[in-house]
Amino acid sequence: MPKPILPESLREEIVNLFEQGFSSVEIYDAVIEDSKPYVESHEQLMRCLSSLKSKAALKKKTIQVKRFNVPKPKKFDISKHQGILKQLSPNMIEKDFENLCEGIIIDILENYEGFTNIENANKTPQFHNPPFDFFAFKGSKPFVIEFKGSLNTYHASGETHKRRLKELLKRIGRLHIALLQVKLNAAEYRIFYNDDMNLFFDGKKVSINPVAQWIRTKLDEAKSSHR
Repeated sequence: MPKPILPESLREEIVNLFEQGFSSVEIYDAVIEDSKPYVESHEQLMRCLSSLKSKAALKKKTIQVKRFNVPKPKKFDISKHQGILKQLSPNMIEKDFENLCEGIIIDILENYEGFTNIENANKTPQFHNPPFDFFAFKGSKPFVIEFKGSLNTYHASGETHKRRLKELLKRIGRLHIALLQVKLNAAEYRIFYNDDMNLFFDGKKVSINPVAQWIRTKLDEAKSSHR
């Protein structure tokens, strides 16, 4: 039997994270730095994580999982966007941060990922707060694209966005989706297309029951105070 690539302590940590219900992307991001001394490539780490995910599923007696692959980060030229970069700070309101990044986003989508006819959905007067940020075409395929940017970390979309996107996909069958994550200080991005998005939501689903119970308690308290 070949010797495991990752040390036992890190392997146990990864299996434990899978068993706790963290998503594949969350686990990848959590262990990427610790795994660097032991793996030779992004692809080798993906094979290790897929194997450990199967091990965690086997321990829980669930079905065997398929090998997964978190998209490999890509570099882009940040030098022409220094004016934007100087305006950004880690304490900014998320929407303000994203609005300032528009030029960088369009640059990546257009010049690195081959999108055309890019439109900012947040500037459309017909609606507000769409579950995506940009509409564009990749070849003949229409895409809705969510953007998550940060100076130093990769941020993910929440469950509410996923539900709204799923509803949109059901209504418009030929639509495609993508998530663009950007780390500005590292001049690095990664992009998830269509089924890749499931890697964010293959962990344990967050129960709504505690939230519902908390609201019921507040309503009962309010009702009692008015008697």
